[in-house]
Amino acid sequence: MTKQKRTAYAAFEKTIIDLYDQELLTLNRLDLVAARYRWIPLDSAGTQHRVTRDGKDLYQVCIELVDPSFPMPARGSAEDHEEYWERELKKWEDILRWRWDWHAYGVISPSSWQNDDERAA
Repeated sequence: MTKQKRTAYAAFEKTIIDLYDQELLTLNRLDLVAARYRWIPLDSAGTQHRVTRDGKDLYQVCIELVDPSFPMPARGSAEDHEEYWERELKKWEDILRWRWDWHAYGVISPSSWQNDDERAA
């Protein structure tokens, strides 16, 4: 079952990133895709760490569409730090719970991947 959860998350991530890169992703289309996954348990450990052509990850793409006023610093900038990552993760979880009525299972913040990579280096 864990593999299925991770595979479903990877499929969602790929779909959203691909639609964004093709300039076909709208808020309505995002909500429609998310609705397909409402009853499917997902595990963010299935991420493929995909980013858009302009460097955004899944969380950033979705947050930007749902709440364009949410401050979104560029990765690696002075504003890109742990406090921001915590706000981004909370915003992501709010979208999952309150907008899409999902239950977040094992959500991992994409920015923590960068942090883990830096520690390993």
